[in-house]
Amino acid sequence: MTAGCHGRHARRRSVTSAVVCPRCLAQLCPPDLWNSQYRCPEHGEVSPYRAAVSSREQSLHVLARRSTVPVWLPDPMPVHWYVSGVGWAGDERTGPRASALAVAGPCPLGGPAEMVLVAESPGIGLGARLAGIAGPDPEALPGVPEAKVEAAGHPTAMWPVAAPSDRAAFVGEACGVWLWLVLWPADAALILLEHLVLRDVRDAPELGDRSFFGAVSEHLTAGPLTAR
Repeated sequence: MTAGCHGRHARRRSVTSAVVCPRCLAQLCPPDLWNSQYRCPEHGEVSPYRAAVSSREQSLHVLARRSTVPVWLPDPMPVHWYVSGVGWAGDERTGPRASALAVAGPCPLGGPAEMVLVAESPGIGLGARLAGIAGPDPEALPGVPEAKVEAAGHPTAMWPVAAPSDRAAFVGEACGVWLWLVLWPADAALILLEHLVLRDVRDAPELGDRSFFGAVSEHLTAGPLTAR
């Protein structure tokens, strides 16, 4: 991709990962005189994905104000867990159409673990990429769900996804959009045996104020950093 394809969109007000495709992390061509949407060389028109690398607390507040989909955060947070990443997909015209929050802490069987919670409109493909499957959306979800969480006060069934062996992935539907839970390592899925309660930060901004932020998630960052 030529430098002009990125150009003026490389300067942003905070430090984020470079704008990339939510499905494959390729750099994007920004809107121009002939096209109003970002474009991926492989997937065509997409919602641009970026992640906060610094000022994550501020980014979470901004995301909660602008997002068109839920911004899920466990409340209460599992013991000794913390927020490790904030990401989203969408442009200035549409607003965020996908949100991704990473939380990290001790795995039930020992060692570190991380869980990414994604809410996204159909067709975005962020959750599918994190789950390690072909996207953008999950196939039909037959059979009995293997997990259940409480999302926005409602019991929400979660179906397992055939993910790579280094992770576990589940998908369901909440508030009219996809809800993905992706956990590393796969054994971290044991945390879902607890009563996991998810709240939408859009409805409870105080969750961001009292959240502890720790080491940056390697699963949400994408591409080189760009100062803005």
